[in-house]
Amino acid sequence: MEKGSKTYELGYLVSPLVAEEKITDEVSVLRNAIEKYKGMVLSEEVAKMKKLAYTIKKSGKGSFESAYFGWIKFIADSEFVNEIKKDLEKNNNIIRFTILDMSKEDSAIKSAGRGKISKRKKITIVQKESGPKVEIKTEEIDKKLEEIIGV
Repeated sequence: MEKGSKTYELGYLVSPLVAEEKITDEVSVLRNAIEKYKGMVLSEEVAKMKKLAYTIKKSGKGSFESAYFGWIKFIADSEFVNEIKKDLEKNNNIIRFTILDMSKEDSAIKSAGRGKISKRKKITIVQKESGPKVEIKTEEIDKKLEEIIGV
């Protein structure tokens, strides 16, 4: 991949008017749009019929309460992302799509320590008066909270 390459995720909704056996063909069209601009598909989820949270109205296409939802994670040169978007906008079977830049998320995952579990620390409560510090263990706090909540 090129120096300006980033990781992206394409989330898409395909019209429910497309026959179920034709969905793989529609997803191939999306993959081809990415690969046309030297993008490389990393992973994807097969599009599945989902009930939408709200009705999507598209002029000339109708109203949709359900659609096939899927996603494709890919690497592409950032200068080609707008070209990929233009190709997807021409596809009449795509109700809606979004392309997210996942590069920041990937770098955050790489920099985070994997498998590290933080342990609870003892809590020290300092009274407002000049009295002594009182140390309360986490278990005591949990027990008191359970009493208050009634668990």
